[in-house]
Amino acid sequence: MNTKQSQPDERQIGMSARQSFVLLALLFLAPLLVAWFVLSGGEGWRPAGTTNHGTLIQPARLMDLPGGIQDRAGKDYTKDSLRGKWTLLQVGDAGCDAVCETNLYKMRQIRLAQGEHMNRVQRLFLVRGDEIPASLNRVLSDYPDMDVVNLPAEQADHLTSLLRMHQDEGYEEDRVYLVDPLGYLMMYYQPDADPKGMLMDLKKLLKYSQIG
Repeated sequence: MNTKQSQPDERQIGMSARQSFVLLALLFLAPLLVAWFVLSGGEGWRPAGTTNHGTLIQPARLMDLPGGIQDRAGKDYTKDSLRGKWTLLQVGDAGCDAVCETNLYKMRQIRLAQGEHMNRVQRLFLVRGDEIPASLNRVLSDYPDMDVVNLPAEQADHLTSLLRMHQDEGYEEDRVYLVDPLGYLMMYYQPDADPKGMLMDLKKLLKYSQIG
């Protein structure tokens, strides 16, 4: 009697490994995809007539940060810095006018309003320019926990096409962008956006996604 047990061949092992990888990927991505679907108005998920308050970016765009940039603490800031959390993003000049200051305030209050989920949200201010002037430092003193990164001219230009939503429009600095926990730009808000609407959108995303 042959008691030798049959061993799985390499093809079976390869298929099993691929199946496991696909399953893990689906488990990881499913909550985020559900959140996107709900916010974009998937039929049957929300009452008729309700909409998200921002403008969805379709298709979503990977937030491809230029290399060699650092935050104000001197730490390298890379695309991986955008992974694992929802990111409220503002891009602006070192002058930071009244609209810029309002956006920074909105971003802070929206994050604080998430309560126990606050730590799932981060804020990033990308400053176009080689340095942060004293006038901007005074503004930023009210936002000690916000990531601030300088973008010299050649690096700032790298983002221009990424942040242009339509062929016939210029680069819009006064928007607030929302980046998902996988590092994709998924939504933006115009300067006059109601912060209550921004808050509602983010609450929905945090509710339906356990990523970040």
